[in-house]
Amino acid sequence: MRKLSTILALVLVVAMCASFAASAETISGLSSVSKSVSVAYTAVAEDPSVVVYSVDVTWTDVSFAYNAGTTQWNPENHDYSASGTAAKWTDNKGTVTVANHSNADVAVTVSFAKAETANGSANIAVSNGTFTLESAVGKAVNAADSKAATLTASGKPTSNATIGTVTVAIAAAN
Repeated sequence: MRKLSTILALVLVVAMCASFAASAETISGLSSVSKSVSVAYTAVAEDPSVVVYSVDVTWTDVSFAYNAGTTQWNPENHDYSASGTAAKWTDNKGTVTVANHSNADVAVTVSFAKAETANGSANIAVSNGTFTLESAVGKAVNAADSKAATLTASGKPTSNATIGTVTVAIAAAN
């Protein structure tokens, strides 16, 4: 068995030497040799039927602030009347921005669902919450199609609590 492996190794070495000898050139004197080099290139076939979805969702702070103002008991009317600072939202705007890095158009829906445990009449209105973003094919990364939805708080909360959930849904565009 050892002789057989030695013979196979010898045959392999001879074959390698023969292939190197075929490419050898002799240079006489001081000069140079040039040879054109070519390559057989097989391109990777782009398959547009394979869709890759990739989107960036960027949120501003969505913790809003409400100041209930100051009130004072009014014994003549039997209610609390404003006495000084009026109740108001001091921070009630936010945005959700979506950028499309996919090789297909995407449909975006931004929505708000109020929490099951009501927090007064506090609510979030979503403006520009439904839109389509174009494919990123042929666009620079910083030029990807993007749009923003605006979130606006309204109503009157009754305590510090979560008032609901904002959802960003991504789907294939029709």
